[in-house]
Parts: sequence; C-alpha cells; structure tokens
Amino acid sequence: MKVYLQTIGLQAPGLEGWEHALPVLQGVQPYQDEPLSRYSPQFLPANERRRTTDTIKLALRTAEDTCRHLSPQARSQLPAVFACVDGDTAISAKMTQAILSDEPMVSPIHFHNSVHNAPAGYWMIGQRNQKAASALSAGEYQLGNSLLETFSQLEEVEPHAMLILYDLPIDPIIENHQPDIVPFGAGLVLSIQPAANALATLEMQVKPGSQPSPESEWFGANQAAQILPLLQALARQKTASFTYPLSPDLHLSVHLQPGAEHETD
Repeated sequence: MKVYLQTIGLQAPGLEGWEHALPVLQGVQPYQDEPLSRYSPQFLPANERRRTTDTIKLALRTAEDTCRHLSPQARSQLPAVFACVDGDTAISAKMTQAILSDEPMVSPIHFHNSVHNAPAGYWMIGQRNQKAASALSAGEYQLGNSLLETFSQLEEVEPHAMLILYDLPIDPIIENHQPDIVPFGAGLVLSIQPAANALATLEMQVKPGSQPSPESEWFGANQAAQILPLLQALARQKTASFTYPLSPDLHLSVHLQPGAEHETD
C-alpha cells in the first residue's frame, strides 16, 4: 500500500513542534532535554479542560500540533487512531488507591478518564468530529500495528486519517520496575490521495519474520518514540526503509520517500 504524508506533529521534551525540532532532527543542533511548555486545550469548554490529565493533554497537544495547518472543517472530518501502550497509569494508580482504602470511593471523573479511548473522545468531541476514532494498545508491537490500523482506515470515501502516538512513564504505584521512559508524542496525517504539498510517500508491506525495535537514544523504552528514526530521515530528506514488528511472526516494512510524488511520462 502507498500512502502520502500530509502533516506531522511532534511534542516531546526538547522537540516541541515539528518546525522547532527540525535542526535537532537534522543533526545541526544537539538534542537538549528541555521540558514541554504548559498546555491547555482551549478548544474544550472550561469544565472539560479542568478534567484533562497529563496523559490526555499530551495526546491533545500532539493532535493540535498535527492539525495546526488544517481548517476547523478539515479537522471535523478526519478519522483518527490514538495509540498509547499503557494508557493513563496515573489515573489507574489513583483508582487503585481508592479501591484499597477503608472507605472505597472512586471519583466519577477518574473513572471517566480511565478508559483507554478518553483522549480520543476529548479530541473528537472538541472538534465536533463524528468520524471513526480508534484507541489502540499493542505493547512491543505498538508502532507497526498503529501504522497498519491507520492505513486500513484509508479508502476512497475516507481518503485521510490521523495517527497520534503518545506515551508517558508508568506511575510507580502501578509498576515497581520502571523502564527508562521519557514522555513522547508524534502525529501523522496520512492520505491515499497524492498531493503536490505532501511531505513524503510511504510504501507499506506486511512480511514474515520479526525483530524487536531498539530503544530510543533520547526517549528510552517509550514505544511511541520508535517513529523517531523515520522522522529524522524525513527531516534530512533521506530515502530510508524501516522495519516494525507486528507480532512474533510478522513485521511491517515501511519505505520512506521524502517529498511529493511526481508522475513520469
């Protein structure tokens, strides 16, 4: 399958915004671990904004950055896949503590935010978007399955779709052993329609065999950050191929060709 990359969003410490991050991704400037700026999703009503958690905010700020060049109308017509391995573990920790207390009482807001598709729900409602929205978690096979799920959404009647990848460190109450994870969010808008302003062409194939993806140099075991080498190749305008595991027996092969596709005579 061939798809066209329309826009990119990037929200991570030291890489806040695609344009701002380009010198670092190109290797012109060294990476510096700078905290993300404060963020509030202004497209939500005040009551809803107050209910958003760090996990939801990372997803929403990544989606906003990904759609920064799209009109409100375009945003409202964009199917979306929100991909997060561990979900909102801070909320899970609070609910676990509440259940184990002498008088168990779970906050309705915490319960509302605990479901895996909460960030997708906030985004789609905030954008008045009634298109399909998926929430995906696939562990060590996250990136390959997230891309494949987004590719599968594309068809003639829905030629565009957005993928939002995001993950934060696991709350220590949920997991004593803490893998080295730094917050990371990235987003892509993909299309089956060629366009003169496309950032790149991606060709995808499912193939037999699988191998684990290496950890990110800057973001550790964050599965969302497995897309970083592809973003670095795109920033440097280099053709490259990548392999992302889908299962113990399959992998997704992705070939990146920067720039718009040009027809030949």
